[in-house]
Amino acid sequence: ASAGPGASASDWDVATSALPAEVQALFPHTVPTGFEHGTVSVLTDDAKVEVTTFRADVETDGRRARVRFSEDIREDLARRDFTINALAYDPESRELCDPYHGREDLHARVLRPVGDARQRFAEDYLRILRGARFVARFGLAVGDDVRRAMSELAPGTRRLSGERVREELMKTLAQADAPSKALALLHETGVLAHLLPELEACFGVGQNRWHADDVGVHTLHVVDEVPRNLPFLRMVALLHDIGKPSCKAWEPARDDFVFRGHAEAGAGLAAGVLERLHFPRRDIDRATHLVRVHMDLFPVEAGDAAVRRWLQRVGTGNVDDLFTLHYADWRGNLAKTSPPTELEFLHRRARSVLADAKALRLADLEINGDDLRSLGLAPGPRYAEILNELLRRVIEDPRLNERERLLAAARGLVAGTDA
Repeated sequence: ASAGPGASASDWDVATSALPAEVQALFPHTVPTGFEHGTVSVLTDDAKVEVTTFRADVETDGRRARVRFSEDIREDLARRDFTINALAYDPESRELCDPYHGREDLHARVLRPVGDARQRFAEDYLRILRGARFVARFGLAVGDDVRRAMSELAPGTRRLSGERVREELMKTLAQADAPSKALALLHETGVLAHLLPELEACFGVGQNRWHADDVGVHTLHVVDEVPRNLPFLRMVALLHDIGKPSCKAWEPARDDFVFRGHAEAGAGLAAGVLERLHFPRRDIDRATHLVRVHMDLFPVEAGDAAVRRWLQRVGTGNVDDLFTLHYADWRGNLAKTSPPTELEFLHRRARSVLADAKALRLADLEINGDDLRSLGLAPGPRYAEILNELLRRVIEDPRLNERERLLAAARGLVAGTDA
């Protein structure tokens, strides 16, 4: 795998003139990972190494290539996307095969295609996204020929599967310190309009006096401010304000623009984006919830009961993620120069109340549905109504979460004498 000068490689691509069957015969433990494409995984005691036979392209359709096996490493390198990926080292001869001067480009930090940029991208449109990822990950400069090719072939990216786009996007968010460099390049070349039109619509949408940038530029700043080791949360940050364009309205009383309801609108749009990219259902639900509640904060003067209600509303498992988004949103707004002292106070307060809370979920109550049946309540919707009412009361006053006190309250609710 390509890396910057002096960097340690995290994985290795092994290529050979041996055919897949020959590789299998050489090693005792192998898996035919992509046998028809020439790839066999060799299993060792502590690693799995993918070994691929030299290949040459026969034809491509912009999404996948039909290949033939080759005995020439140079033919294999000729089918690579960028010069920094078209190097091969022979450990026996200790020679570097670098027919396209990728080593020079890596040191010069230049993204250059193997041959004609337009041809390389047309062979597989995903290479446009890969190129943007390398720009952000390694801080590479982009030549005019590469930009033109990206712009001309941008419509072709719509042919890519949602899974491939998702994987490339998540790699960018996980690998780059500043993924905004990749996202900005995709915006400038028109690629973003085809892949994430909901995000593209945010550029050029001015905000109010509290913001220095339009919605799109602000979003890219926010993504960068989320720690790199939280790529999924960076994805949420990418989507957190996509509801703003449709909710922008002028409010005379404020003499400014407002974006009421943008969090709810954004949650619906985010669900559509994530479904299109084939994210797992659990991830879609979590991300859309975070987008929906990303504006939700309790006031500084809130009492413990109000904070507990907030914890129940946003989800106890989302507290740190939500505040990470708040911090990133604050720091990603270049109009704000003071430290987020109030946010830090609210975060500490939320953690403190959460640590002391005894019951924020139905499962935390000291009684359950079996107890309601023992009071003569027939199974049905009334079960949930009563349990939720008891939980509401416990959130207001945790001292009520005692079995006998809850049973007494439940008796009154069942009999209809306790309103």
